[in-house]
Formats: sequence, C-alpha cells, structure tokens
Amino acid sequence: MATKYALEPEEVSSNQIKYGALVSYVSIGFNIISGFLYTPWMIGKIGQANYGLYILSFSIIAIFAFNLGLEVVVARFLSKYRNDGDRQGEIRFLGIAYKLFFLLTFILAVVLAILYVFLDNLYGNLSAGDLEKLQFMYPIVAFYILITLISKPLDAVFIVNERFIQFNSLLFFEKVVIVTCTIVALVMGYGVYALVVINAIVILLNNIFKVLYIWKYTDTKIDFMASGKGMYREIFVFSSWQTTVAATHNFLMNIMPTVLVIVASGVAVAIFSIGMVVQGYVLLIATAVNSLFLPKVSRLTHSGDVKDIENLMIRVGRIQLYVVGFITVTFIAIGSEFIHFWVGDAFRESYVVASLLIAMGVITLPQEIANIHLVTTNQIRYRAYGMVISAVIGLVLAIFLSGAYGASGAALALMIGYLSGNAVFMNIIYVKILKIDVLRFFKECHLQLLPGLLLTLVIGMVIQHLHPSSNMIEFLYKAVGLVALYAMFTWFFTVNQFEKDLIQSILPFKRIKKGELK
Repeated sequence: MATKYALEPEEVSSNQIKYGALVSYVSIGFNIISGFLYTPWMIGKIGQANYGLYILSFSIIAIFAFNLGLEVVVARFLSKYRNDGDRQGEIRFLGIAYKLFFLLTFILAVVLAILYVFLDNLYGNLSAGDLEKLQFMYPIVAFYILITLISKPLDAVFIVNERFIQFNSLLFFEKVVIVTCTIVALVMGYGVYALVVINAIVILLNNIFKVLYIWKYTDTKIDFMASGKGMYREIFVFSSWQTTVAATHNFLMNIMPTVLVIVASGVAVAIFSIGMVVQGYVLLIATAVNSLFLPKVSRLTHSGDVKDIENLMIRVGRIQLYVVGFITVTFIAIGSEFIHFWVGDAFRESYVVASLLIAMGVITLPQEIANIHLVTTNQIRYRAYGMVISAVIGLVLAIFLSGAYGASGAALALMIGYLSGNAVFMNIIYVKILKIDVLRFFKECHLQLLPGLLLTLVIGMVIQHLHPSSNMIEFLYKAVGLVALYAMFTWFFTVNQFEKDLIQSILPFKRIKKGELK
C-alpha cells in the first residue's frame, strides 16, 4: 500500500501472523477472564435493570451505526494495489477512502441525531426513569460509534502492512484500560453512566495512538485531492456488498434486544445479553486470526493457485475448530453450572441461549478463509446474499418465537436463520463459485476432530451428572480436567505434524534451543 512499498518477506509475514495471533489470544483471554470476574460484580453494582439499559443503549446505536466492515474494503483495495505494484494507486485510494469515511461519518451523525429525538416514542414502554437514563447514555455511545467508524482506515493500514503485533497490542492496551477504569469508577460509586463515558474516552485515545504510530513508523501517504470516477464507482460497488454483509449480521444480533423488549420483557433482554456475552467471547476467539490472513490470501489469489487457498483454509480451519469445538461441547456439558456460579440462578435461561448461539458457529467459523477469498476475488456479493437469507429467516422466526419462549426463542431463531444462510447457502457458493473442495475440508477438519469432541462431550456430561459442583473452585477443577483430557487425546490422535511444529515454534524453551532467544 502507500506505506512500505515492498512486499513483506514471507518469514516476516509468518512471524507477524503467528505472534500477532498470540497477542490477540492473550488479549482475548484477558477480556474473557476479566469479563467473567467483573460482569456479575458490575451487575450487582448497577442492578439488572440498569445493565439491561446499558446493553440496550449499545444495541439501539448498533442497529443504525453497525460495524460496516469497511476496514475490509480499504484493506482489500490496498492489498490489490500492493500486489499490482501500483504505489500511486495506493496513495490516491487512501485519499478517496478517507473522504468517503468523513462523509459517511457526517451522514451517520445526522441519522443518529434524528433517532435521538424519537427515543421516547420508540421506547415509550420504558419507565420515565429508565428513559431518562437511556437518553443520557445514547449520545455518548453515539460518539463512541462515530469515532470507531472514522478510524477504520487506520485499522486497514495496520492490516495491509501486516503490523499485527503492534495492532493487537494496542487493542490489548485498550481492553486493560477500559476494565481497570470501569472497576475504579464503579467502586467510587459513579454508576452506569461511567461505563459509556469510559468506553468513549479510551477508544478516542487509542485511535490517537494509532495515528501516531502510522505517522512515525510507516511511510503512509494520502492524497486528499485525489479523484477518479472509476475508483469511486469500484469502491462504491464493493463497499455496498460488504456493508450489506456487516449490516445484516449486526442487525440480526442487535435487533434481538429490541424484539425482546417489545414482545417479551426487559428481563428477557438481560438474559439474552448474558448469552450474547458468552457467544461474543467465542466469536472473538474464533475470528482473532481472520484479518491477519487477508494479505496472504490476497497474494495467493494474485498467484491464481486455488489449491493453496484450500490448503490454508484447512490449516486455519482446524486450529479454529480445535478451540471453538472444545468450547462448544464443554459449555453444553457443564455450562449450566458455570452460569449458576457466574451470574446466579436468575440468569439460568442464559445457558440455553449461550448454547444455541455458540453451537451455530461450529460449522461456519472454521470456514472464514473461504469468506476472505470471496473478498479478494471480488465475489463478496454471495456472502451478502447468505447474510440476507440469515437475517430474514432469523427475524421472522424471532418475532414468533420470542413471545412464547422469551430469550431462548430469540436464540433459536438466530441459530436457524444463521445456519440457513451461512452454512447451507454459503457452502454451495464455496463449491460452485470458489471451486473449493468442501467435502475435503469437512473430512480433514470436522471429521478428524469429531472423536475428541464427542469424547469430551460424553465424559463432561457424565461427570456433570455424577459429580455436580458445590462451588466455583470445584467447577474449575472439573473444567481443567476436561481441558487436560481433550488436549492429551487430540495431541496423540488428532494433531498433525504441521500443528505440532507450530505449537513448538511458539514455546519459549523450543526457541531457546534454536537460538532465537538468549
């Protein structure tokens, strides 16, 4: 792109991916552990109703100001210009992209301002006190979303330059500061308002750090005077499809609290939100490495070798399935106890919600390399078709199921809709359009990992039935035991040589033997 013009050597690229992923997983681990520890404490501090309002304020904004996924658009075009060796094209594109983002941010600000005026009409069923709190939090959350949107080209610069270690380190810093400040604020008695203020301030500061890094450590150049109807049109067409993908996904997830508060109750929103928290953590883990592979997939696409992309899809898919599959079967086996000890019996139904939401990713999440390939080959419209199918089916079912079955009905609707569009439809696309051997993928990923997953599920359910935990410590012992069982079985019977070499290359003592560390 318009930074380091020469392509990153493959060894440097691989190290950035490997250690960038490691930093990302450490960051996610911190986020999960801190969230599980302080979320129930936070609910106790601000109350279940205020927690529901906090989630609702973000979901309202997210419906209209969703993550458009436009950093993928920017990264895709910058990768294309880089692989073509067109430096001037990179510089011109960045100028055009930033002008489009400024315009989009302004339009979004106007839309959110109009929506704010009608909050009392849209949520008239809330009490006067709850509505007043929502009206206070709304503009702060809106500011947070707008800052996030305008920073998307910065994320793309990090991605295309393959600065994954630095980028993920900044995200880790962001999470640590947010958690720390949140705890301090609640201890000092500032309440629910502090949560949204802290998020907005920290996000703003983090984006300032991103600008400083790019300015100092890259050779990024932007031509704000750049123009070109052909480039505008190409960006508009591609971004329209990418926006459709992101819009339907975010709409499908964030509309559910609104559906529940209309046809069910505010308590159902809180119950559903806890399930979303668990599913969100699983999604974070599964997608932690996805953006890291966009430049690599772009290079493979440029070389025209589909078989290499298929091999990469299998390698990455297996790693993702090791984690996602284990989390899914373990949660199904002993997750009800976890919910009990974590947030209490008032959220017992959240176990069902979380189980349904995380189970739907077992098939789709390991296939993200294929979705990245759709981006690099300019076939993203097919992903958009799949997401629209998911959104329509999910929303229609949610309207009917939420009233009768509450949060569990909404989760079931989401699962059916998501699998219809993202599993059934998209696998047809992978075969017909991308020419990927899907049967080979499922055979080398899901089929080979299935014995270990089933063994963990069965043993976990038996242990849960025979030895229910009386406290969190006993539960943790049980969970650690399942981790050990799964790790030993997969290491001896499932993990292949590539995966063993990858794990050993990360371990410090192995690197010392190779002379990488002193």
